[in-house]
Amino acid sequence: MGTALQGYVSGLAYTNLGNLYASFMSGNSGHLAQQLVQANTTGAGLALGVILTFVFGVSVGTGLLDNVPARWSMTSVLALEAAIAAASIVLALDHAALPSALALVALVGTHSVLHRQVEGVELGRGYVTGYLFALGEALARPKRTSLVFLEISAWLLLVTGMLIGAATTQFLGQARGTLFVLAMLIVLETMLWRPWLADRDAT
Repeated sequence: MGTALQGYVSGLAYTNLGNLYASFMSGNSGHLAQQLVQANTTGAGLALGVILTFVFGVSVGTGLLDNVPARWSMTSVLALEAAIAAASIVLALDHAALPSALALVALVGTHSVLHRQVEGVELGRGYVTGYLFALGEALARPKRTSLVFLEISAWLLLVTGMLIGAATTQFLGQARGTLFVLAMLIVLETMLWRPWLADRDAT
């Protein structure tokens, strides 16, 4: 779900970010370099702003994971993401398209800290190049078919998420599209709470 969410938010925010991505900083860095070569200070500033906003989101999310008790660390990150999503919706409804999209960049950066390694594959990151590189390696060294399946699945989840996010922006707008992000975060939060409630009831 986290991997699909990364792709969805990138597709959702792409247009309002001036054709930059909420989660793919390698592409944004290349865009920054291109804008600098063309002496386009506005385009370079926007690209740099997106990159710094992503880094800020990662930093805040990491701070929560490191300083909140383990039982509450993931739920606190998801709660922060839900608050950011709500702020993005309010900004979009107020016709502040770029600030709303930048809030989604911060959300993606924050969400990236919840990535998990499954059989050697980092899931929950918008890491397209990494997934495709690892897929190429796995195909050349077919020791485990599960590894190939996971790499393909991660890439497909990102691309499918981007496709749905872009379509949602086109047909429903960013505010309504972000409502789905908020709902997804609530579902993830609920999934984390259920084991904790079971433990509490058992005691």
